[in-house]
Amino acid sequence: MKQLILLISCNILSIVSVNAQNQADTQIYKAQIIYTADTGFSVSTSMVVSNGVILYVGTDKTADSLFPKAQSINYGNNIIYPGFIDAHCHFLAYTKGLSQADLVGTKSEQEVIKRLKKYVKKNKARFRTIESNPTPWIVGRGWDQNDWENKAFPTMDALNKAFPNLPVCLSRIDGHAVWINQTAINTIQLNPDTLLEGGEFIFNQPTATTQLPNQSSKEKPQPAEKHSSEVFTGICIDNAAEIVKNQIPDVPFSVWKPYLKTGLKNCHSQGLTQLVEAGIQVSDIDMIQDLQSKKELTMRIYAMLACSEDNLSYVSRNGMTFTDMLTVRSMKFYLDGALGSRGALLKGDYCDQLGHKGLQLMTIPKFEMYQVYLLNKGFQVCVHAIGDSANTIALKTFNKNIPGGYDARWRIEHAQIVSGKDQKLFSKRSIIPSVQPTHATSDAAWADSRLCNTINKGGYAYQNLLSQSKVIALGTDFPVEGISAIHTFYSATQRMDAEGELEKPFIGEQALSRKQALWGMTLWAAYANFDETRTGSLETGKLADFVVLNTDIMTAEPSKILKTKVKATYLNGENVYTR
Repeated sequence: MKQLILLISCNILSIVSVNAQNQADTQIYKAQIIYTADTGFSVSTSMVVSNGVILYVGTDKTADSLFPKAQSINYGNNIIYPGFIDAHCHFLAYTKGLSQADLVGTKSEQEVIKRLKKYVKKNKARFRTIESNPTPWIVGRGWDQNDWENKAFPTMDALNKAFPNLPVCLSRIDGHAVWINQTAINTIQLNPDTLLEGGEFIFNQPTATTQLPNQSSKEKPQPAEKHSSEVFTGICIDNAAEIVKNQIPDVPFSVWKPYLKTGLKNCHSQGLTQLVEAGIQVSDIDMIQDLQSKKELTMRIYAMLACSEDNLSYVSRNGMTFTDMLTVRSMKFYLDGALGSRGALLKGDYCDQLGHKGLQLMTIPKFEMYQVYLLNKGFQVCVHAIGDSANTIALKTFNKNIPGGYDARWRIEHAQIVSGKDQKLFSKRSIIPSVQPTHATSDAAWADSRLCNTINKGGYAYQNLLSQSKVIALGTDFPVEGISAIHTFYSATQRMDAEGELEKPFIGEQALSRKQALWGMTLWAAYANFDETRTGSLETGKLADFVVLNTDIMTAEPSKILKTKVKATYLNGENVYTR
């Protein structure tokens, strides 16, 4: 005990001696409560910061005594938390999307057309163009047929009538489907009769889909049977959607750069200091680093490379990337699509489309080959898996290929439908579930129509997953959902939606405690990024990323959580947002 006290005293004296000469650059931040979110979930009232690093966390009296010349910044009755980490999002896509037609919240096909016409009238100069092809594209995102009275996929008829001369491509809210018109088909010379693995072109009658083998690598995909009487609707799912999106000219950076600034401000206004960018290209790395070096992108980013030949070649040549603001040491794969567009790979049929089990986007042998390759490179493997069959594949192959005792921290992104038997597989190799609580509350109204019985299928079972994995990382998947960290916290702890449409908690027994939810947005999210020694909690020696809220979300009435306002956001001890 005496040795421990001596060690602590020496550490304090060391801190004081090192920083006494530079107290003009030292700040003491005070608040009613400072939630450190450390492993003991300790609280304090003062935090000392110098040059972007936390020097001390504790009482006002001790902070004032140790740093008498430091600048004092008192936030009074407000509350300080570690900076929020969004454990799964698409920041670059979000900022690009701010220049496109916003279709989020539309309640009918007719409202989509109305918004598009308004967009075309107001933003003609913002259409996607390239010098070799002057024809502009109308590009939008955010429609969701589940929010419409007619919940069937739309057809291209309304788009053809409204825009007979302009190609139109509209991404569904989940990004796993697009809705196009005839001019778009003609422009890219698309042949929707093409049979492809892991994708589907929707015709006017449901058809059997091309399936990849999900039980035995010896099975061969069975092609879908097309009939001459069927008419292509303009809806493309998963790999079919990628064929379309890959042929639309890229938005020049000069066009969407102003929206990057807007998107960054929006993130700071939600208390976000670190984002997990779930799927970028090699070309994005240099751009991100350049923007960060110029302080035009004041956001810590943990980037997953998308699976592609170019990105795999980059990994082979360059290995991992580490800077103070950017980490690239993981790669993201897709095993299936989304539940809303019926692309999630299920073990049984969809309740509302018998004979259809979803789409498998990658074969098991190929997925395992990539796992072994990245394991040897020290890279983290992250996989999009939503349906119970996709999660079975991910969990079984992870358990097969991760060596026992190895700190892989491989992640399953979404982990929405996981059978009770498969949930136990998270613990055997310390696999991390990376989930989005607002997905649960957004899907609640129609999940049973897809799954018959969401509870029995192991749907959105966050408490069960946590009991096996011991950590759970929380994100939003924005722009699929909104960027609000407070909504994440509310959905995770209350299992209710911020819009107030749910009448009762959605599978309420799977709610996280408030402590668990805060850890999921801070320390556990940092752990999932291999960054828990630098970020995720407010402790001596860690980086000073923190947020000031006007509400104690750990004790407030549920109705008051949604009224919470971000007062200030700090990154590396620098104020990047003030309300």
